Amino acid sequence: MIIEQCDIENLDTLQKLSRETYTATFGKDNTEENLNAYLDQAYNTKQLTSELKNPNSTFYFIYHEDQLAGYLKLNTLKAQSEKMPDNYLEVERVYFKEEFQHLGLGTKAFEFAEKQAQKLSKDNIWLGVWEFNYPAQKFYQKMGYERFSEHKFVMGDSVQTDFLMKKNLRVEK
Repeated sequence: MIIEQCDIENLDTLQKLSRETYTATFGKDNTEENLNAYLDQAYNTKQLTSELKNPNSTFYFIYHEDQLAGYLKLNTLKAQSEKMPDNYLEVERVYFKEEFQHLGLGTKAFEFAEKQAQKLSKDNIWLGVWEFNYPAQKFYQKMGYERFSEHKFVMGDSVQTDFLMKKNLRVEK
């Protein structure tokens, strides 16, 4: 597995990958109208350009056997989707194409995210996960994340609940 930071020059690829992986993950659980409204809001050119140019957000492409398998987005400081202390890093997005799921890439992506957090002297790493995405919740728990709060997530006219989960990265001595 290779992880490479992407930037504004990768906008088209990121946009296509984001739409594909989000649709594959949540399309069957939402109406077409709500899904399309979200895709148009979250992954339009202006929005992704703004996120790619934000110094507190970083996108990474994840490759498996020289093929683009997925991507990861990390946020710090005010780029986080919820107000958090400065010593927190958010994993806002981690998505893989269907054919690259269940290959251990998620575990490696989270190990990478934790290393990035430690490089930035962050004590906690956190994420939001849809309340009905049980496989993801189980995976995050296995990775050491614990639920600490929740927030509302709007997709079109559907207001959904995301559980917020975090992992403390401090090593107690």
